[in-house]
This record gives sequence, structure tokens and C-alpha cells, in this order.
Amino acid sequence: MTFEGVLLLGGFFLFAALMVVRILPTLLALPIMAAWIAFISGVPFFDWLSEIVVKGSFRLSSPIVLVVFGAMFARVIQKTGISDTIIKKAAELSGDQPIAIAGLITAATAFIFLGMSGLGAIIMIGSIAIPIMTGAGIAAIDAVILILLGMLTGLSLNLAGAATSIGIFGADAVLRYLIPSGIVSFIITCAYILINIPRGQNAGTSIFSLVKNFILAVLSVPGSLISVIGKLFSQKKSNLIKKKVSLPNAALITPILPLLVIGVIKFTVGLGNAAEGKVDPIAAAVLGFIFAAFYAALLVRPSQAINLFMGSIVDGIKDLAGVIFLLMGIGMLVTATTQKAAIDILNPLFVAVMPNSFYGLLLLFIIFAPAALYRGPLNMYGMGTGIAAILTSLNLIPITALYGMFAGVTLLQNVADPTNSQNAWLSGFAGVDATNVMKKILPYAWGACAMMMIFVAVLR
Repeated sequence: MTFEGVLLLGGFFLFAALMVVRILPTLLALPIMAAWIAFISGVPFFDWLSEIVVKGSFRLSSPIVLVVFGAMFARVIQKTGISDTIIKKAAELSGDQPIAIAGLITAATAFIFLGMSGLGAIIMIGSIAIPIMTGAGIAAIDAVILILLGMLTGLSLNLAGAATSIGIFGADAVLRYLIPSGIVSFIITCAYILINIPRGQNAGTSIFSLVKNFILAVLSVPGSLISVIGKLFSQKKSNLIKKKVSLPNAALITPILPLLVIGVIKFTVGLGNAAEGKVDPIAAAVLGFIFAAFYAALLVRPSQAINLFMGSIVDGIKDLAGVIFLLMGIGMLVTATTQKAAIDILNPLFVAVMPNSFYGLLLLFIIFAPAALYRGPLNMYGMGTGIAAILTSLNLIPITALYGMFAGVTLLQNVADPTNSQNAWLSGFAGVDATNVMKKILPYAWGACAMMMIFVAVLR
């Protein structure tokens, strides 16, 4: 190990430790890490300023565009009342059966998180869903965990939520594991419900009703659109604040529309390089968000659709101030680690410590997956971002497989980490200890990580 290597990794772990103990925010830690790597690698000051700070900030421009339109879409879902209505309808359909209530509200949460993300969505859903579940006899800690599992399942299929990973690993890698991630999340969610939630009599009838209502909502789309077109030409200006607008059933399918648009493009034109006549995956996702946002706005508030759309863009960007700077910091870090001098220093270090076999690395990720908790070294919202950026620059293993490994660890971190804002808020609202939530959900989250590694082994 060279002296430069010791200095580089020493500084890296120092800044990571400062993140873990919350002395140094992640927003500042990542650009500082990038500057430290550049300094040790001998990058001249003005080259660091222009190549790493400025150009590095724009390196993840496509993911930044993706999260902006994703946040806009989330605001449309919120402002139109679609998310609120989905949760309430799920509660109405479930009756008084605990397992039906658990299943339907968790499914509704997952459905909403196809188009939303962030603490705001958790607060909105949790404040409605937790009292409903606890009132039906579901333990408060189980209600918290069900919201987390529903969020995890929805986010697994939410391309905007994967913007950070897209910036590091590329859209192709993320798309390859999008469906496997959703499958794993769905399986552990079902397992948790079946093992922990008491069954009542006739628990299955409500699920049938939900499926029936969803099909009827889809079938009502053409009629709803015709009605909306008529309103556009006949309706006078309405006050959106004072006048409550009824929500058409066809609006309830809005969260899944971006995925449907991406699917249609994939099976018609194809996703991939534009030079090959295909559509860039991020461009397809942006089109999906725009289409779904206008669809919801036209159905629910036709006379104010443009104002609603523009207001959602402004509010969405406000929600993303920290996220955008985080992506800029990741861009700087990725750019710094891809400098030839940095690669020459880091390559022998990681070759020396990494397992020789692919399956050995898989096993290592499974065993040390809890290292993603408490802002640990595998946490993709902290130090893990830097490690991922370094490993991708070294090309020691295929980048798609590397993403799958980090995706598996992130499944665990997203629901089990007590330091997550969603875990902290839900636990506080429900009156339970966030550490106890972690202890109860950890076996399921760890199992999800192991299942994801099986997909990595198959899809490598």
C-alpha cells in the first residue's frame, strides 16, 4: 500500500466517520471527499475547479432532470387528492378484517410510491393509514413496518427514486434490476403480512373488490376523458380552493402511468442509445411523468390543468433543493475517482482487499449488508456513494452486477435504518421505538438482500 493510498483512504474514512456521527452533512461531505481525492492524486487547483467542481456538477444532469419531473409528478398526485383518495378507498374496501386492512393499505402505499417519494409522502400517508390500522387491532409497530414495506415496494419500481443510482451506475444497470427489486420487495411484504398480521373471517373478499374496482377504473378512462373534453369547452372558471371537485375513478390509475409509458416505448421503439434509433430510458421516464401529470390534471381539474402543472413544477423544485445539490456532489465524487491518477492509486488497494471470486463478493455483500445502517460504509445515502463511485471507476466487476449488489443492500437500508427520516417520523407518530422497528424488520430486510443477490448471480 503506497503512502498516497493510505492518505487517500484515510481522509475518505475520516469524512465518512464525520457523516456517521452527524458532524459533517452528506451534502458537504461528498464534495469534500472529491476535493481530497483530487488533492492526493495531484490534480492542479484550477483543473480541480473546472474539471471536477464545475463539469462534475453537470455530470449527473440527466438524473437531475429526471428527479425534477418526478417531483413535479408527485406534487400533481398530491394536489389532485389522488394519493389521499387511494388510501381512503383501500381502507373502505377492507372492512374490519385486520389482514385485509393490512394488505390493502400496504398495496395502496406501494401504488402511491410508484409516483411519489420523500418524507412529505410518508407524512401524508402515515397520518391517515396508521390510525386506520391501529384502530382495526393491528399493533402500532406492525403498522409502521407495513407503511415502510409499502414504500419500499413502490420505490423499487420508481425510476425517479433511482436517480442517484442512475448517475453512478447508468440507466441500463438500474433498469435491469427494476423488476427484480419490485419482486423481492413484494415477496417480503407478503411474508411479513402473513406471519405478523392476524387473520379475520372472510379476509379475502376485500382484495377481490379492490381488483374489481381497479378494472372498473381502467374501463372508465374513455368516458371520463370525453366528459373532461366537454368540460373544457363549457365550464366557467372555478376556484380550486373553495370548490371541492369530485375525483373520477379513472384518476386512481395515475401512479402507474409512467411505468406503462416506459413499457410501451420499450416494446415498440426500444430503450437504449438514441444513435441506434432507440429512446433514452431517462427521456422515456420524463415523458411518462409529463403524460401522467397532464392526465391527472385534466381528469381532476380540467379548467386549471396548466396552472396546476406549472405550480407543481415550482413546488417540486423547491422540494428538491437538497437532492439536487446531493446529485451535484455525487457528480464531483464520480469525476474525481475517474481521474487516471486516482485510479492508479486506488486500483491495487481494492484488488488486494476484494475477494477473488464473484460469488465471494456476493457473500461479502450479504454478510455485511447491515453495514448500510446508521450511515455506514454501504449506505448509498452516505459513505456507500463514495465506495460505489470508486468501484465503478476501477472496473473490477461488471457495473450491472455491482449495481445489483448495492441495490440489494439498499433494500435493507431503506426500511431498517433508524436514522432514516421516514423511520424516525413514522415511529414517533405511532409512539414506538425506531430501534425496535429495526429489530423486528431486520430479518425480513436481510432476507430481501439475500434474495436480490440471487438475481444478481442469475443476471450477471
